[in-house]
Amino acid sequence: MSRWVLIGGGAALFFVVVILISKRHHIDDEEAHKNRQATTAVLTRKDLKAAELKKAIQPVKKVNSHASALPVFTLYFGVKDSFDRFIFANEGASDSEVTALFSMNAKSMYEAKSAMYAADVFTRYVEYKVALADTDAEIDKVLTVSSESTMTDVTYAGISLSDVEQKLATRDTLRLNYFSQQEYEYLFSADAAIDARALARLAIAQDRDLSREQKRNEIFGQLNALNEQEKAAFQPTLDMEKINQIKQKYVDFESRYHAIAAEFGHQVAERFSALWETQARWQQRVDAYRDYQEYVSASAMKAQAQQDALTTYRQTHFSNTEQKRLRVLVDVNL
Repeated sequence: MSRWVLIGGGAALFFVVVILISKRHHIDDEEAHKNRQATTAVLTRKDLKAAELKKAIQPVKKVNSHASALPVFTLYFGVKDSFDRFIFANEGASDSEVTALFSMNAKSMYEAKSAMYAADVFTRYVEYKVALADTDAEIDKVLTVSSESTMTDVTYAGISLSDVEQKLATRDTLRLNYFSQQEYEYLFSADAAIDARALARLAIAQDRDLSREQKRNEIFGQLNALNEQEKAAFQPTLDMEKINQIKQKYVDFESRYHAIAAEFGHQVAERFSALWETQARWQQRVDAYRDYQEYVSASAMKAQAQQDALTTYRQTHFSNTEQKRLRVLVDVNL
């Protein structure tokens, strides 16, 4: 249907042009010749621009009949991420299959000698990853802040600073067993800097001369000083810390709501307002139990009668799950 509409429209346009031409004076031949030249020049420029654009967006994969039309592979910051993406894209393939696939890809992408070097670096990277899995499995778990953690109480309980330092040193030694110093710089220097900062946070957290508040301030000060790319990984933690600061700053729910809404939007403000209201109601029930506990303890009831009275109160006012929470909050602290 659209084809016929186009033809019909073209015919109508043709007749309009004929009528207009019939009413016009005779056009000078030389002027018409110039017009044709100008039109041809415009079309030629458009065609060339389109051809250049097409060439620019196409990846270089074919070797020119003349030797060396392909780019030379050189190391660059981010090459490790490219290697990891290639490994992930071929997930399920064996190590030898992945390295063979990369070698074939490199030959079609880079000049011959540099393609051999690219394949060699990639092969050594795969071998390093295999060796790393046997010696370094726990480092990332230790140095990475969990997305579920708010870091409001940074303790790193059970983590040995000296053990982490030793593991990092072992990993660096392993890296240098597979790569030259220059290759190390391009492949791992960014990660090494991140690990160093994480190790510094661990050292702060385990510094016995600092109070908990001082530890939190120093750790969050370091996180806030990160560049935007590095900070992105910690953004949920930083946002949660800001929300906790708002909670401490404002006592009433309405002020908290407006402060959070201004920073994070109304949806987040609604969620935390509901959460804090629930927490406040729970705290009121806990406080009421404590008051009753003090009342029973001060009474003339015998010890067993006191225990029975408290048990009856808990069973009446709290569910089984809530009673467990209550014992942790109250009974353990008696």
